[in-house]
Amino acid sequence: MLGIFKKDKRLGSASKRNYDIPLGKNEGADFLVLLVALMTFLAVMALSGSFALSGMTKRWSSGLENKLTIEIPAEKSNGELRSKAQIEDFTAKVVKTLEKNENIDSFNVLDEEDIRDLISPWLGEDMILDEIPLPGLISAQLHASTPEVLGGLEKDMALINDNIRIDTHETWLMSLLRMTGALKLSASAITLIIGLTTIVAVAGGVRARMAIHREDVELLHLMGASDEYITKQFQRHALILAGKGAAIGTVLSLITLFIIGQMTGGGDVQSVMPGLSLRPFQIAGLILLPGLACMIAALASRFTVLRVLAAMP
Repeated sequence: MLGIFKKDKRLGSASKRNYDIPLGKNEGADFLVLLVALMTFLAVMALSGSFALSGMTKRWSSGLENKLTIEIPAEKSNGELRSKAQIEDFTAKVVKTLEKNENIDSFNVLDEEDIRDLISPWLGEDMILDEIPLPGLISAQLHASTPEVLGGLEKDMALINDNIRIDTHETWLMSLLRMTGALKLSASAITLIIGLTTIVAVAGGVRARMAIHREDVELLHLMGASDEYITKQFQRHALILAGKGAAIGTVLSLITLFIIGQMTGGGDVQSVMPGLSLRPFQIAGLILLPGLACMIAALASRFTVLRVLAAMP
């Protein structure tokens, strides 16, 4: 009997595709491949979305760091409209003040064409902007956006006119960063849920196969096969199925990302939202996902089989 078992063990060795248990004949194998493919696809998409949000956050933060906008409203505090000459006069005074301020690295006075380009998306292209009084806008770059520097600049502007506004973009930028942070956390949570779902699905599939082949497993036990030997059979089978599913899911996700990148990689969208260009370490992370899916499937099948075998008489 031992001689027969040694022969069977050689047939079921990892170097060949034969199994002592007919695992390859199960109809549920295709479902497990499909499930792992779907989980891998969703994980890659969620991780890519997290990478895109990180790039978006960094771009917005670096683009507005230590920057502010000085506005000379077209309307006075009492509701009266300023003339074009008055706005130009205040603009000239602001420019002189900024030139003397040592905390200002650089500044730029927006001309009427630039201001029209800024407000036209809100008012519409059909609006006759020549009939609308335009405010004066000056963008400035600071050495450091500290409360002392901002406070001093506000006092300088108040000496020119108490109606001049300084916008540091911090309020809406912080709200935007909180929103992107919440989305990144959601993407991470989705990835974790996908991993847990994969573990549960693989464990359930392995339990079902062990129930189907319970007699074969018991026969191998009677022939002297160890739990480790039986476990490796199920583990190898789950690893092969997971590898197929992970490869399919990865290819489909990369195709989807390529299409999305082509759709959002240019035009006016690029000025607001960055394209899906990934850094080398991010690409490496996406490449590791299929291997991680296979490892999860192998470990889930291993621990499941060992627990079921431990409960067998």
